[in-house]
Amino acid sequence: MSIRPADFPRTLKASIARALHDNLVARAEAGPAEPALDAFVPELLAVSQRLELHVSGKASAIAARAAHAAEAEIADIEVDTWTRHIECYLTIESNRKTGPHVAAARALHGAAFPSGLGLVDAPIPEENTQCRHALAVLRAPEHAATVAAIGLPVLWLDFLEAAIGMSDAAFALATEARGAQSTHVGLGKDAEAEWAEVTARLRKYVDSRARAGEVDKQAEGRTLLAPLLDAIQKAKAVAAGRATRRGKKGAAGENAPPSVG
Repeated sequence: MSIRPADFPRTLKASIARALHDNLVARAEAGPAEPALDAFVPELLAVSQRLELHVSGKASAIAARAAHAAEAEIADIEVDTWTRHIECYLTIESNRKTGPHVAAARALHGAAFPSGLGLVDAPIPEENTQCRHALAVLRAPEHAATVAAIGLPVLWLDFLEAAIGMSDAAFALATEARGAQSTHVGLGKDAEAEWAEVTARLRKYVDSRARAGEVDKQAEGRTLLAPLLDAIQKAKAVAAGRATRRGKKGAAGENAPPSVG
């Protein structure tokens, strides 16, 4: 059964690289010096650090993205709420049967909310842009008399502005976290490729350093490579177990009695 170490999870690759590094450091300290083998020490340290950085960095970015996305959702609800208050107020004033300010209210509504409440279903950045346009219209000097005449609570405009500010900030942080997550994913893949190359060279070198019959050196090689070899054996055992379970399920299906129609 073919098991590719390159397919191991990134966290496992990081722990294998760190364990291989520690094994080689211990061997180097015990001696004797072996420059070709000792040269792998800094390589394994570097690749383990890179993998660990991008594992933890990705996890942190995912957590930050989720947190900021939740904040953005809460802020967006506030934007929606105050937008609905203001738009509905103008709708009511625009649809009075009679009154001296009906026409002005209708014109104000059309200028501030040309699509009615359709903007609350737009993506957050687009909705916030449209809401800022509505605020600019409602606060324009030429509409001040109409706003005062129909009694539109100007405090609602302040509430909407504050909600938009919070929404923009939370959305920007969520976007930044998403970018950080993508960066860690990309750089992590590069580190994984380096891990595969380094461990393959290390395994090849360790296998070549012991001649036939050099039992002690062969045993030392297996010990040095144990973190990698053990992970491969464990992966093979897991894959074999899955294959066995699939085979049993298939056999059970084939031996099942035919259904009576």
